[in-house]
Amino acid sequence: MKARMILSALMVSAIAAAALSGCGQAKSKTESSASEAAATETTVPESTVPETIVAEPVTNLPKTDMTKWHYSEENDLYYQIGISYCEHPVDERYQKLAYFVPAPYMDATKNADDTYTCKLNESAEVNGFTAATAPIALSVNTPSYYAAEAMTEDTVDMGINMGGIGDFTSMGMVYVYPGCRGIDEGAPSGVTDLKAAIRYLRYCDDVNAGDAEKIFTFGLSGGGAQSVLLGASGDSEMYEPYLEAIGAVQGVSDSVLGSASWCPVTSLDTANAEYEWMMGCTREGRSPEENAMSDKLAEAFAKYVNSAGFVDENGNELKLAESEEGIYQAGSYYDHVKGVIERSLNNYLADLSDPQAAQGYVDDMNDGKKWIDYDKSTNTATISSIADFARECKQAKNLTTGFDQPEGQNNLFGYGDSKRAHFDRILCDVLTELGSKYAADYSEDLAKKDALGYSVEQRVNMYSPLYFLMESREGYKTANVAKYWRIRSGIEQDTNSVTTEINLDLALKAFDGVESVDFETIWERNHDLAERDGGDGIENFIDWVISCTK
Repeated sequence: MKARMILSALMVSAIAAAALSGCGQAKSKTESSASEAAATETTVPESTVPETIVAEPVTNLPKTDMTKWHYSEENDLYYQIGISYCEHPVDERYQKLAYFVPAPYMDATKNADDTYTCKLNESAEVNGFTAATAPIALSVNTPSYYAAEAMTEDTVDMGINMGGIGDFTSMGMVYVYPGCRGIDEGAPSGVTDLKAAIRYLRYCDDVNAGDAEKIFTFGLSGGGAQSVLLGASGDSEMYEPYLEAIGAVQGVSDSVLGSASWCPVTSLDTANAEYEWMMGCTREGRSPEENAMSDKLAEAFAKYVNSAGFVDENGNELKLAESEEGIYQAGSYYDHVKGVIERSLNNYLADLSDPQAAQGYVDDMNDGKKWIDYDKSTNTATISSIADFARECKQAKNLTTGFDQPEGQNNLFGYGDSKRAHFDRILCDVLTELGSKYAADYSEDLAKKDALGYSVEQRVNMYSPLYFLMESREGYKTANVAKYWRIRSGIEQDTNSVTTEINLDLALKAFDGVESVDFETIWERNHDLAERDGGDGIENFIDWVISCTK
């Protein structure tokens, strides 16, 4: 059960089609837009990457009370829950964090009420880390972009005693669990709260164990998406009005050193178009209008790709080209995506460690129609086409668009009043071109502004990591981007197109300042903590963090 229980809420996000699909709910101690269809009115600073924030913190929040620690003997760690990280919380059920520290990092005196007064032990080491150098793992537990309730004694007990948190602290890491608001409050409430929690950690860096310059976020599905956003949007001024509104600490950075994610449901500005380009061919029983909408979205994705500026590891431009079969199923971008799929398959065949078993597996996969060619002498395989892969392994789960359906608006880009709002500018333009009765609804929703004066399109940009990573986008180099990235995706998930993670990988590897991108798609895995070695992912995440910090 190692590390599984504390992430049980994350793992239910295997239903994350609800994440957006028709979402009818939806330390030191001392591009121009992606396309015209995706154009936005967002105003961004003219400056490039924000300078590292060095101003004195400004806040009325108290620092961590060192007289109120609790102790878990079984896992030899100290912890606190219910720590407020903003001055003006909208909902205190969510906007608090919990902090878990390896016991050797603390010198403790027991109080009369069974709590402990602690001070840092600066010389003690756990796995080569000290209180001053220990990395901080920040859990983003927001499946389907839902809110994460702050920890209580009951959930702390589950996390500590049933496996999870102790796996981090036993390796010398500090573990932080921030509650945060979610989909019902509308974007960017979730990432805003998480940024506020990160700022609070830096504010308390001189009293807390752990190095606040070594924060690594991690999450699955909607949690993976928000982990990605934290890594891509550090110190972005776009969030500042929202952070000020909740009384986040001012004068400190909200950037992170590393971001890890599994199956991140992200890049929502292009998600529908991506979905239709890759998986629209797998649907049957649709109306002529639905077919036309799907085809136009697939064409819009090709237009997006061809204007985005994606390049491969050798700097070669990646483009889509028209094809005799399918919609833009050719070109260097197509070849790159096909190559990622084939690499995932060949990793799986290699891990079988037996060409005979691999041949048997391929024969089973080809049952009914041959779409995999296998060379037994080299134990390698190729696929006939991306469309055949999608039909056999990645069928679309909805008859209409996978995100922001015409008859099912989305809470994520609503206005915090429980009313839903359409958010997809590309789909809006497609519906307008087709003369659809739904076009006016999209246009109306896209024109609305929230209480702070931000439109849906501006808030979509705040939830789109490539907005900050691609030179073709207005947000390029207006944020401090994490140096270290780890991305895993179950390649057979029907929640989103594999291009979501592929595009993120491409953007990160081309971004100056990113030092490492560890990206893999995992064959025979779906929307879960997909790992090539079959593990649950958390141990691999811990090992990765350690490798990035030593």
